[in-house]
Amino acid sequence: MSHKHPTFLRRARLAPLAAAAALIAATSGVALAQTTVVNVDQVSNGTVTAPNITSGQINSFPGSGVVTVAPITAQAIGNEHEIANGAQAALTINTQPLAQPTVTVVQQVTGVVSGTTSTNIGINANNVQGNHDGDSASVSGNQASSEAIGSTSVGTMLITGTAVDVNSATTTSVTQEVAANAPISALTDLTRVGIRLNQTGGNAMNNLSLSVAGNQVDSSAQANATQAGIRVDASSVNIGADTSSTVNQQAAGNVTADSNVNLVGIRVLGTPALAVTDSQLGVSSNSVQAAAGGNQQTSVLQINAAGDVVQTGVTGLTNSATQTSTGLIDASSTVTTLGIDNQKPGSANNRYSVSGNDVGAQANGNSGSNRTAIAATGAITGAQLETSNTQTIGGSVSANAQVTSHLGVQTEDSTNDALTVSANRVDAQAQGSSASNQTRAGASDISGSLASTSNTQTHAGGAVSANASALGIGSSSTSLSGGSLTVSGNQLSAEATAASVSNDALLGADNAVTQSVATVSNTQFHLAGDVQANARSSVVGANTDSASNAALVVSGNQFSATAASQKADNLARVNATNGVSDSGAVIFSVQGHVAGDVNATVAGSASTSPAPNPDPMLIGLRSAAASGGNLTVSGNQGGSDATINQVDNQVALSGSRIDGNSAAYLINVQAVQSGNAQALTKVNLGVDGTSTLTPVTTRSGGHELVVSDNKFSSNASQNQATNALDISATSTLSANTAQPNLLGNLQLSAGNTTATTEMQILSGSSQASDPSGNTTITGNQASSLARANVANNQLNITAGTMASDQLAVLGNVQGNTGAVNSTASLQMQGSAANRLDGNISSSGNQVLAVAAGNTSLNSVRVSAGTALNSGTGVVLLNEQNNGGNVVATASLNADAFTRGGSLNLSGNTVSATAVGNNAENVVNVSALPGQQMASAVLTSNQVNSGNVTAAVNGSFNASGTASTSGINVSGNRSSAVAIGNRATSSMTLGVQ
Repeated sequence: MSHKHPTFLRRARLAPLAAAAALIAATSGVALAQTTVVNVDQVSNGTVTAPNITSGQINSFPGSGVVTVAPITAQAIGNEHEIANGAQAALTINTQPLAQPTVTVVQQVTGVVSGTTSTNIGINANNVQGNHDGDSASVSGNQASSEAIGSTSVGTMLITGTAVDVNSATTTSVTQEVAANAPISALTDLTRVGIRLNQTGGNAMNNLSLSVAGNQVDSSAQANATQAGIRVDASSVNIGADTSSTVNQQAAGNVTADSNVNLVGIRVLGTPALAVTDSQLGVSSNSVQAAAGGNQQTSVLQINAAGDVVQTGVTGLTNSATQTSTGLIDASSTVTTLGIDNQKPGSANNRYSVSGNDVGAQANGNSGSNRTAIAATGAITGAQLETSNTQTIGGSVSANAQVTSHLGVQTEDSTNDALTVSANRVDAQAQGSSASNQTRAGASDISGSLASTSNTQTHAGGAVSANASALGIGSSSTSLSGGSLTVSGNQLSAEATAASVSNDALLGADNAVTQSVATVSNTQFHLAGDVQANARSSVVGANTDSASNAALVVSGNQFSATAASQKADNLARVNATNGVSDSGAVIFSVQGHVAGDVNATVAGSASTSPAPNPDPMLIGLRSAAASGGNLTVSGNQGGSDATINQVDNQVALSGSRIDGNSAAYLINVQAVQSGNAQALTKVNLGVDGTSTLTPVTTRSGGHELVVSDNKFSSNASQNQATNALDISATSTLSANTAQPNLLGNLQLSAGNTTATTEMQILSGSSQASDPSGNTTITGNQASSLARANVANNQLNITAGTMASDQLAVLGNVQGNTGAVNSTASLQMQGSAANRLDGNISSSGNQVLAVAAGNTSLNSVRVSAGTALNSGTGVVLLNEQNNGGNVVATASLNADAFTRGGSLNLSGNTVSATAVGNNAENVVNVSALPGQQMASAVLTSNQVNSGNVTAAVNGSFNASGTASTSGINVSGNRSSAVAIGNRATSSMTLGVQ
């Protein structure tokens, strides 16, 4: 008997399923074609706030204990899309056929998003009484933070399998928007992080052990943030349809992050006139940070194959990102006092340490990281990989990191204390747009493939500024008697950049690369807005009314301010172990600056009218009098750097052999229509008076001063380029026809370029009734470098054996119409009115000022291990035109006046060099004897119509008295060189 169901019964049972399917299709409006879709749509219209006012402090002096509380945080998010726990991506497809897999995320914010943390952490003992001799307390490992995010998302896809066939469109797409009326803000506000002891009665507080360490305060505000992309892991992959990842972000609202702390450290005060003695107080490894960002995204499109990757479709792999930020982006970290503030009437025999603390602020308008890559163990055939990045800025971006009162140790009268202020950092970084773009393919063999990276960045308007400041770094006291102070390894740095990018396109094979190209296209335009970086402090060292018998060391501190309109690092490379055939590597880079000044300053905190005219930073001792003891100021470094356009381009072909129609091209264009580049460094070193009433420090009691090996500089330029094109074959290098390999550089500048370094070494004065000790000033350097256009062009072609039909062409064209000024000054301020006692030595100090309109190094080197056959040629062309005035001024005052002892002025140098156009041209062609059949041409044309001036002011006067034991003035040199056009050209046709 049969058990099969009758046909009509089977149909009857299937009818409801068919009806249900029809209903689903009808209600969804979607055909039943198979698809795999993840679709996320989020809109935040209301106000999103997260206030946290939790207290993290105790109000009594515990006598012994550690204060560590749970993290105090506030987090506010408008829209958030995350992947599920345990998931690797928003959409994961394992060993299944692909059916138009799609991930789409759309997020919008039109309301306020705010996170606020207001708290105190540590000990606030306002009524300390009784006996606290030998007590200890520690505040460590605490955290207070706030975070505000407009939208955050993960829009990723993971595909795994054996043989994966991408035969239908495979896409991820993320779109995020923050409206202009939707501010994103994070605020972390604290009165203190640390220990405050207010003594109201009882005995002296001696033998204390107080520590504030490892605490963190931070705020973070971000308009849009996302992770996007597609990853395919398989044994083999066939790409037959569009595979793309797209990100589009717009931030129109203001984004602000503020971290404010009145005190990070220890404060001791009170009414009983009792000193703190024999105690150990430390403040270390604390951090106060603020970060604000408009758009941030990471997008990765990656294929990993154990076998082959073949593309049969047209569009290939496309990874694109677009970011636009038009609101204010501001990050600010402000600490009033960082370190130890002992307000008791006296301090004796204490050990103070303030080390490893960090105050920082980072602001980014647009930040992106994009990568498109194939990694295959087998072969890659016909792959088209494209990475595209577009970023636009239309609002201001600022970062401010500051210690408004003091970083270090503050006391009243200090006696026999040991103070250390070391390895602290105040850092501010502001970026308009920044990106890292990579396109890479690696396999055993690569054929018919393209790796393309393109970047476009536009700064439409808005200032970009970074300010790092500390009013004082070191110690501040009423008096400083005995003991020691070491201020070393501290850093003060500010960096502001309107646009920066790192682009690369790489093809690499273990065997061969054929009919494939790696190309990089970079375009950057700055239409308006100033760029400014400031690193400023009034006193680095000791600030006191009087110093006696103290050993003071101020060494190894660093100060830097770097400002740039546009920076780019571009790399295009094709390499194969066994050979490259019919393939190429190309870079085309353009940087244009229409308007806006670029300024970098290292100087003191205050300014003198008319602004901006900053006072100098003092590195050393500020005091009316210094009696006995010694001061050493050594190894401190600082510099200001202002550059409008800067680029580093590298193109390379390499393999055991290179043949067919393989070639390499590098084209760089930089132009400044208007906008000035100005770098300023102003510092004083040594001893300085405290006011206009006591402008000069009186040294007595044999006080010794050493100022040595300090180096300060300023560097300014309109356009800077380093271009390198390298073709290298370990065996043969040939072409079907004469194949040009071209390196071209064009630089045009119309703005003014100014670099100024002002450095004074102050040695005070002495009285015959109470003379000073020895004074040594050696190995210090003040330098300034101002150049409108700078180029370093290198084209190298190398064959291990034979080379034929290779044409190497290098062209450099530079034009400048703006003024160029370089000024360096080192003044030692010796005078008859301020005679010193002891031995005086001033030796090996340098002042260098260099100014140039256009400068270039052009080098073409072609070499073959055996023969250079016919069809090989070398062309080097250099064209330079300078129409701006070029001025270099160097000043050195090494005058010294002694009342006794010996006097040595030797080996000091001062030089000024000004050049309208400067070029070094090198052509070197080499092969075995009799095997060199290449032609070579070198042409250099220079026109200078601007005034070129080099001026030197040098003074080496020495004056003693009848009791002076000896005077030596020798080996001091000064030079001034002014040249309209300068060129050195060499062509060498030789043998290996």
